[in-house]
Amino acid sequence: MRPKVSFLAILILTTVSGFAKLKEAAMRLPPELNGTERLAVAGRQGWKNVERLTFGGYLVNNVDRSYTKGSSLQILFYEGAKARQSFAFYAQGDDMETWRGEAETTARRRALDFDVEIELRNKSGFGARLSPLSRPEEVWTLKLAEKREKPFEGDLSRGTQTVKVRGTNKLAGTFFALGETAGYIFEVAGKPVAAVEVINDGAVWLSPDLAKELRPPVTAAISSLLLFEELRKTFPE
Repeated sequence: MRPKVSFLAILILTTVSGFAKLKEAAMRLPPELNGTERLAVAGRQGWKNVERLTFGGYLVNNVDRSYTKGSSLQILFYEGAKARQSFAFYAQGDDMETWRGEAETTARRRALDFDVEIELRNKSGFGARLSPLSRPEEVWTLKLAEKREKPFEGDLSRGTQTVKVRGTNKLAGTFFALGETAGYIFEVAGKPVAAVEVINDGAVWLSPDLAKELRPPVTAAISSLLLFEELRKTFPE
């Protein structure tokens, strides 16, 4: 006799398969980083009151995160919401002295809802001040902003030194774009030198072509992005 498979069993198997594929999703790397070692991130799924991340020989700890503060307003067809969160952390590694980071996330949204939603403004920003613990005056600044629903992009800079940072929602092995940011790519003079995947458990790529003096600030910036939380998800629907 041919075994019978219930519709419920098929549905469960399909759902599990879908979740498995989602779990395996990875950001699409630029070709310049395809041969770079992938450093898996551990600790992102841990208890939020004791956040501690590791990747390669790097450690991110002593995370001090504020509560998310915000408000929302709805009048007839108008909807508005804003939110803010800040956090501090330390990052260090085998080839990197201890760095301190102070970061802040802000989000603002305004829209008109006539059954079909018309977005008036959806502005978010992320900024961080990063410096070696032994030289607090040596400050690198990470400033990212967005346009509508596009991923953050901006710069990591100190004086005349600038590293371009751009978010991406592109996934490896597909032409489809993710509905959220998959990761961030760091570029110097137009060449990708590092990347961080922020979906699933996370991953980091640090190219051998990344200049030695840029490695600590870029690693500290990557650490801040692994700790970053998308505040628009807290907005009321």
